[in-house]
Amino acid sequence: MRFLCDACERLAPPAAFRVEAGVLVMTCARCGQESRARPEEALVAAVAQAGPQQPSAEPSPRIVPAPSLKVVALRPSEEQVRDAAALARSGDPFAVPEGFCPKCIAARREGAESCASCGLTFAHFDAGEYLPSEPLRTAWLSVLERWDDRDAHDRLLSLAVGRGELAMAGRLYRIRLAQAPDDLYAQRGRDEVVRLATASPVSFAPAAASSSSGRGQLVAGLLFFFILLVVGLLLFRQFRMSFGGP
Repeated sequence: MRFLCDACERLAPPAAFRVEAGVLVMTCARCGQESRARPEEALVAAVAQAGPQQPSAEPSPRIVPAPSLKVVALRPSEEQVRDAAALARSGDPFAVPEGFCPKCIAARREGAESCASCGLTFAHFDAGEYLPSEPLRTAWLSVLERWDDRDAHDRLLSLAVGRGELAMAGRLYRIRLAQAPDDLYAQRGRDEVVRLATASPVSFAPAAASSSSGRGQLVAGLLFFFILLVVGLLLFRQFRMSFGGP
């Protein structure tokens, strides 16, 4: 289980937890600060055990309820999974929903002729320029069919990295977020694309480019060795002529 720490505002597993007077106290594994919450179940149980209160001459102390713990779900809902599967079988699972820019997927102002975010003139948009390759299309449809399969999402991202289509994968996740803004796996996919894009740009170069670069370095090394050999022979010959050699 993970929770959203009140101090560092990060999603983290609890390093430790305890219960104090019916209040759940969880220690953040990242910053070490404590977050407190009173689960609803514990509150209901405490009220049931207390039973009816007897009138008392002394005023009872005012109880201030602890803030609720911000626990974040780690899996999409069943409704989101069904919607994603239905989208895979729809007429155009790659279409941008109405009300969004077809290029950058930003919110589209009503009556506007161009996008305020990317400057696209909507009348000049060509949908054919923003379609993924056939392998990525097939992989995306497979992911939609198994939307709650985390490994399927990871395989899609690996394919996008290998084919140099990481930006296109990010576009697909943004389209899904336009359709379902609260979709957990769409949020995770979008964030993972950003992380991969900023982690190591060199590692995203296609394999063919890497191999050709290696051949270029080998040729340059051989040429440099040949030049050194020629220079060495010329110096040796000059040295022998200086001392009267044949």
